[in-house]
Parts: sequence; structure tokens; C-alpha cells
Amino acid sequence: MNRRILSQVVLVLLPIALLIGSQVGWKSPPPAPVQFAVLGKPTMPFVPNQEFINSTWFCAGVPNGADRGGAVIVANPADDPLIGRLTVFTDADGVGPTEFDFEVTPRDALELNLVGVQNQGTYLSAMVEIKGGGGFVEQRADHPDGSAVSPCSNSTSNEWHFADNYTLNESREDLIITNPFPDDAIVNFQFVSSDGTRDPGTLQGVPVAGHSVYVVNESQLSKDEIVFAVSVVASRGRVVAARAQQYLGQRQGFTLSLGSPSAATGWWFADGDNPPEAYFERFSIYNPSDREAVVQPDFYGLGETGGVTPAELLVPAHRVVSFSITDVPGLPAGQHGSQFISLNDTPIVVERAITRRAGAGYATTVVLGVDLYFIEAGTTRWSMAIGSEQPVDGVLVVLNIGAFDATVAVKTLDAGGEVDVPGLEAVVVPKLGVSRIALPETALRRPLIVVGSQPIIVERLLPRSAALSGRSGSMALPG
Repeated sequence: MNRRILSQVVLVLLPIALLIGSQVGWKSPPPAPVQFAVLGKPTMPFVPNQEFINSTWFCAGVPNGADRGGAVIVANPADDPLIGRLTVFTDADGVGPTEFDFEVTPRDALELNLVGVQNQGTYLSAMVEIKGGGGFVEQRADHPDGSAVSPCSNSTSNEWHFADNYTLNESREDLIITNPFPDDAIVNFQFVSSDGTRDPGTLQGVPVAGHSVYVVNESQLSKDEIVFAVSVVASRGRVVAARAQQYLGQRQGFTLSLGSPSAATGWWFADGDNPPEAYFERFSIYNPSDREAVVQPDFYGLGETGGVTPAELLVPAHRVVSFSITDVPGLPAGQHGSQFISLNDTPIVVERAITRRAGAGYATTVVLGVDLYFIEAGTTRWSMAIGSEQPVDGVLVVLNIGAFDATVAVKTLDAGGEVDVPGLEAVVVPKLGVSRIALPETALRRPLIVVGSQPIIVERLLPRSAALSGRSGSMALPG
């Protein structure tokens, strides 16, 4: 049974489940003084190993309203059923969380429509608790300007950063803050441009009630900005912060994704295009620290050219710098991957915006890079709960960051476990090279797993919708 059918079943059964409770055997774990895992600073989302007794995922949020909505997709790669609980939060005043217990059959995925669980408010966000750990979770946000996919986070954080924010030509942006805990959080917002910072008094010491969503809409943000950064810092508690963007003017489309829960000294991207396919490609490099950052960009996957190393970039403390590929002399036309390293170890945050031709118009997608932790770990496996629903070219973009040529296998979850996609069992990706991979019909509407013989990075370019031209980009989950 595919996840679309499962989603319909969930919606049909939901009213009964909410009245009589779930029959799948969920029991909240009793309080215990034992510390199950010692976690370092929060990172980009990843697939945890099986040593976790329970796992919790925190999703960015989806819009709610006419032609808006979204879903959480839970993938179960294991041989046993996965039992969990979905909790949906809303920004509607005085409305508490709504819970729904679920079960995912072995080697399958389940789509949970958030509006079917809670239909009040302008934004809904979700927390997914999985008994016994295992599985991985992503969300899809639906909007008239397209759907956007985002992995859900493994943790909350007391800080979140967004490097590429854009309000030019009346483009709209909302910041979505979720407090999944019972106690109130206190949050401060800072807006950063290339020449200064702004700390609006109305957005300092903002209380975010427990089990709720707080939204900062475009009326409270900087106007007509081609680039600015945002830091969300909780002085009390820990939260989840996401950004929804509807682009107008030079940019077109819709994105909704998590911020970065911490800064890092290196960021990597698999996808990239020098015209003619791309209208423009820009990187926003944000330095949220108190000292200057010296940043070295590098571009890979350039065929006989090998790589291109532009001049170093200086990013002052508490500033954001915009860097376009038009600033890279000698960059060949076509696809490329990239990295941004802080040479003086000042942590930074880097996001990439690409506007590509889409039919008669354009479509913009913004993606946060892969941080240094997963590069140093030599990640060779990447997972996606959400794959493509349409047979289009170049859905997967793979950058080989290893020292040797790599072979990459694309797999789906099926009754037999992780099954190789025919024809994609051994895709060759040259060292420091980029390959784009199309998916056949047999791999559509299924969770995907990409495994490389060398360390790799995987992005996906999913169709915005069946009715819209263009793609929406997102990182896969390492692990």
C-alpha cells in the first residue's frame, strides 16, 4: 500500500481515533532518570542510529487555509511495524495541541495530513514521537505557488539562523516559531543586513506559549530587502524555527523550511547551475558571531576544469554577505557543486538561492547547506521519506566529495526491504563530480535511499506540483 492510500485511510479513521483512542499500542514512556544519549550542538536533520530508545522529530510547519495545507510523512525501513504519536500545534489563540496515534507497516511510509488532525489557525506544526526509535520523518507544505519539502528536525534549539531572506517586490515571508513543550519560551529576533543590525523592540522578549505556534509575518519584517539574515534566540526554553517565503518579482515560487539550529565552519551544496538553465544563483553567507569570518568558496564538478577557487570573502561580525556565481571568474557553464569554508574557524551559516527557468516563467528555491559535521563523518548514505510523484529528469543531484570515483546505488523501500532501482544500481559519479539522476516509474511515490562507495552529498529537485512548472529543492537526510 503506498503512502497516498495510507493517507486517505488515516483521514477516514481520524474522527473515530480521536474519540476512542488508538489501538496501535502507544504508551508514553514513564519518567526515568537514565540519560539515553548525550547530544552535541544541534545540527541539520539526520537519520539516527538504532541505539535510541525513542526518537522525536520536530517539523517546520505548514500553512492552513484555502488551497493550503500539508502533511508529515513517516518512513519505516525496518522489518517490524513502527508505532508513534503525532502531535499538531497551531497558532490559533487558545487552541491546544491535538494528538493522533499511528502505525507504519514494515518497509513502507505513512502520510499524515495535518489539516485532518487540526483545522484551526494560519499555520500548523507537528511533533512526531516514535516508540523504540527507527524511521525518519519529513514534511510537505502545500501552497498555490507550489509544494515545498523539508526534513523534520531531530531536536529543538535555543538559536536558529536564516541567511537568505528576501522581501523585494512585495515578496512575503513568515517566521514560524513552535514551542512543543508545556512551559512558555521567551524569544528574541534580530535582523541583519550587509551594513547593520536591527532589534525591533516589539520582537524582544516575545513569549511563545507552551504547545503553540507563534508567527512573525511580513508586516513585522524589513521591507524591499534583496537580502537580510535573521537570528531567533530563545533566552528561555528551546523552540523550532522555520521560514515560509512566497516570492514575487525577480523570484517566483514558494519555500518553507527549517532554519539552521547552529552555525558551522563549513557548508556544502550538491546542486548548482551556471546559465543558461539558471536565471541566477546566489549564496547568502551570514556571520552571527562576534568576530570577522574569512570564507573560502570552492566550486566542483566542472569536467576538465576540475574546480574553481575564487577569492576569499570577508564577512564582518553580525553581517550577511551576498555572493553570486557571476562573481566567479572562469566558472564554466553547466552544473556544479560548491563548498564554503571559514578559514579562521568563525562559525557561519550559508544558504543558496537558485532561480531557474520554469515554463514561460521562473521558479526560485532556497536551500541550507550540509554542515561540516556530516562531511567530517564521511557520510555515504542519504535517506528521503518523500520522493518524486512525477517521472522527470534530474530529481536527485549527487556530489562526490571523496578522493576517488564513486558508484552510487539508488534504492526504494518495498516488501523485500531496501530494493535497488533497476538501472540505478551503480551510477558512476567522478571524484569531486556531480551527477543528476532521473527516476523511473518504479521508483515514484516511494521513500528513497542513496548509498555511495565514497562520501557523497544528495539533494533532490522535486516538481513544484502537477500543475506548475519548475522544481523545489531540498537536502536529503544524512544516514
